[in-house]
Amino acid sequence: MAGSAERVADEVRRVAEGVVSPLGLEVVDVVFRRQGKYTLLRIDLDRSGLGGVSLDDCERASRAIELEIDSLGLLQDSFELQVSSPGVERPIVTDDDVRRNTGRPVRVETSEKVHGAVEFRGVLRGLSGDGLRIESATGEEIVVPRGRVVSARQDVEADLHAPDGKPRSRGKPDRRGIVGGPSS
Repeated sequence: MAGSAERVADEVRRVAEGVVSPLGLEVVDVVFRRQGKYTLLRIDLDRSGLGGVSLDDCERASRAIELEIDSLGLLQDSFELQVSSPGVERPIVTDDDVRRNTGRPVRVETSEKVHGAVEFRGVLRGLSGDGLRIESATGEEIVVPRGRVVSARQDVEADLHAPDGKPRSRGKPDRRGIVGGPSS
């Protein structure tokens, strides 16, 4: 398939979505870049909720996507196909990002204090109007207005439970203005 990189990426996205949807996965991003003889095709996949995307998911999707691209003749030249998860460092920005990350531990930083804090850690419960709903380890739900969010990401350091399995008491901001932080 000849054409602009954007057109190729759109067609690959359409094909990849059809391939990964039955696997319970969704396409987050497609990058198609030609650099001389080198062509890169990167596809980021995710799955809603806690499970995320495993290495096995990426391998299975990669094989199926490559077969479909080859059978349709989408790319005439050789290319490097990379299929991966967008990673936990990917910011949570769009409604789709919120939907995919609902149920996962998150860390949200704000531009100014909201409910007495500038950082929130807990489980993302979705949207409420124009705010992110975050449940702290104590079960308290806080709505953080999106207009004040500076950063929202999965919380890879989440330690929302004490060693005995009971939730830690983290409902009030600590001296640094953090709700749900490790030293709260």
